[in-house]
Amino acid sequence: MIGTAQTINTGPNESPKNPIEKAHSNADDFVSPVSRAKLIVFYIGALVAIFVTNYQAVVPASFFVQAVAPWGVGVSSLWMLAAYLIGYVSFILPTLRISELTGRLGAFWFGLVVFVIFTGVAGHAHSAYTFAVLRAFQGVGAGIVASASWLTVATNSSERSRSLFVAGLCAAQLFGVGAAHIIGGNLAANGKFRWSIYLAAPLMAIPAILCTPALIADKKPARSESLIQSIVHFDYVGMLLLFGAVIMLTTGLVFGGNEHKWSSATVLCLIIFGAVCIALFLLWERFGAHSPIFNVAWLHEHNLQVCVVNILFMSMAFFAHSVYVPILYITARMKDTATAGGKTAPYWAMSMGAALIAGLVLRYKAKLARPIIWIGLIISIVFSGLYYTIPAATTSESKEKAYYALAGLGMGLAFSAISYLAQISVPHNEVGAAAVIGHFLSIVGGMLGLILYQACLKSRLIINLDPVFQSDNFLKVFNVRTMDIAGLELSGSSIVKYVPQLAGVIGDKLVESLHTTYIITVPLLGFALLMTALYKHRTNSSSD
Repeated sequence: MIGTAQTINTGPNESPKNPIEKAHSNADDFVSPVSRAKLIVFYIGALVAIFVTNYQAVVPASFFVQAVAPWGVGVSSLWMLAAYLIGYVSFILPTLRISELTGRLGAFWFGLVVFVIFTGVAGHAHSAYTFAVLRAFQGVGAGIVASASWLTVATNSSERSRSLFVAGLCAAQLFGVGAAHIIGGNLAANGKFRWSIYLAAPLMAIPAILCTPALIADKKPARSESLIQSIVHFDYVGMLLLFGAVIMLTTGLVFGGNEHKWSSATVLCLIIFGAVCIALFLLWERFGAHSPIFNVAWLHEHNLQVCVVNILFMSMAFFAHSVYVPILYITARMKDTATAGGKTAPYWAMSMGAALIAGLVLRYKAKLARPIIWIGLIISIVFSGLYYTIPAATTSESKEKAYYALAGLGMGLAFSAISYLAQISVPHNEVGAAAVIGHFLSIVGGMLGLILYQACLKSRLIINLDPVFQSDNFLKVFNVRTMDIAGLELSGSSIVKYVPQLAGVIGDKLVESLHTTYIITVPLLGFALLMTALYKHRTNSSSD
């Protein structure tokens, strides 16, 4: 069955083939159960769905300061992002199995309803804690909708046309993450920060209308057992282990350096138990699960491994770039949220355009996939590094915009090409699973990127600012070691106002902390570049 967890290796009688050559030559030997017209209509709806789910992933970062007045600062701002991503990540892979039980139509609509309901109630929340909890359920719906979208597009498109479909979905994802600060920043500046959450509900009417006809025409699951048996044999244990691993690892990483020291028993226990849950999850999927949500055979597909690891590291860099660059403008340059959000436009606009260009090129020259990835990563590495050498006190933004835009250009080229390469690296009956796994790693990467940059920035701020704060009686009131990053943003104007003689020193220390943190993008993308060299030209059943 398409998209199910079957063995990923080619049969013993198949001769080794270059997957890139195969994608270029087998253009017309695939017949989709969904007509071309319905698939295109579905695809338009899927683009909106991917945009909305990813825009919701990071939009709270743009309005946290405005939410402080009604909500207070009793919770780390990162939880407003992490809670949603926990739900999102936890239900991407299970959707493969859920769609077999209900059909993709049922799975898609279930996720859609959950997402819309919890979008409304989360936007109406009156405390940060309530908001974070409700956002987790909103993320569950987002994970199901996004997973069903990638799965349906991948399994109903031919190998040659798939590059264009993948490029568009990648562009929608990049657009969602990048535009979140512009949308949220402008609404927050007008005192309507809640509407940046509410807005997602009416937008989801578009995929609800456009995606349904294709999902109705799509193949129904061909079961080898009855519906009752399928429900009984569903991988509940694996889903709980995955959910537990995501919660514990995320909680440990969020607490580390914020609510608790990295060396504290709380943080260490959460991280250790999270790692144990991952090990138990893989063991259960290999030896215990009747219908595993994660087929361990996927771990033996070399080229797929290379691709998804690259997606992981690229997503870490992209999410962090899109979310934390506005912090530089808010904290170091005293810009309002709307202006700060607008500064991300060169990055995501160029990344979107580059993703589409890569898809168009690969439609006609699939062999260029790896060179496009190399070129894209090299461009992004060079200009990411150059961007963070520009001092915060710069009076001209032309060079800064150029470097930032070029970094986005490289990211868009590489992200689109590697996502396509992941899908053509496996047999066609596994392409749906490959698409879902790639999206899974992109959201995991986004979560890890946000947490890593937050942790590094917080650690650097403690090193740089704590001695300065301790040297002044007024500044001792602000405990940098326990202060949330957004709390520091909120307090910045007060610090400058009451201690003008230290404003310059504090500004320099803050900028140094930001630059030291942001430069982590370079080794992340550098590792992705090295991983690309491990992609094999040819695959065969004996080695893979």
